[in-house]
Amino acid sequence: VVVGSLILTCSLLFMASDYSTRSDEAAAIKVGVNLKKMQYEIQVADIGTTIEDIIKEQEEFKPFLTEQGYVVFAANRQSAIATGHAMKNKLNMKVKHIEFENMNQDNMEKDTFSFRYSIDIELSPSGLNYSSWRVSVVTKTGQMSVVKQNDEWKVLKDLDNGFIADILSKMM
Repeated sequence: VVVGSLILTCSLLFMASDYSTRSDEAAAIKVGVNLKKMQYEIQVADIGTTIEDIIKEQEEFKPFLTEQGYVVFAANRQSAIATGHAMKNKLNMKVKHIEFENMNQDNMEKDTFSFRYSIDIELSPSGLNYSSWRVSVVTKTGQMSVVKQNDEWKVLKDLDNGFIADILSKMM
């Protein structure tokens, strides 16, 4: 009876820890999805044009990023690049699909996830300027590290492979 109880207890603990890991992974992915949607869901009509608008938009990314992650994200102009190209080319952007693949190794730190991701972005004209342009979808890839800080998942690094401008220039 004692051995059976011990085996049952160990099994339940193992299942609970596996559930916790999957739950943490899902929460980490959700932060990544929210960050990418904020970055790539753009309506040209909603883009502000003043310096204050740009600063305000950039600060909206803070809740999703660690302090270090935000500094790099802002320095690399990751929020401004897609917005600038949407405005310049009068294109609305919408995230159609995002897929994350966990790259964690057994020796990774606790409360850290590394992901590869693929994101499909739908581009559509904002207005009548491109009457011959049809809606198209482009795919971008990248890698992201998400860490747990103060019981919240935040993006530490987002290595967004290539700029949206490279994709747009090939389409035009």
